[in-house]
Amino acid sequence: MGKIVSSNPFLKEEGIDESKLHVTFLSEPVQNSLKRLEALSSGDRFHPSLREIYLYCPGGYGRTKLSNTAIEKALSVGATTRNWRTTTVLSEMAAKL
Repeated sequence: MGKIVSSNPFLKEEGIDESKLHVTFLSEPVQNSLKRLEALSSGDRFHPSLREIYLYCPGGYGRTKLSNTAIEKALSVGATTRNWRTTTVLSEMAAKL
């Protein structure tokens, strides 16, 4: 979890509102199907990793077309999406184990 938090490419950009960041955790690695997500992005941004997709949704996650369900359908994998605050709290908890 610590590596996931430290690898978020959006954190290196100026002007990023962390309350608009999310991470989608994928049930398995996906490499070739990510072009399907580009069609859904419409103003939202994403950075894929091997088993995670970092999302930046400036209009809010409730309005994005990059929802968890849409990602699962587009990539044909199971997924779960967490906001950035939850992701960092989970990382802190995992570090204490």
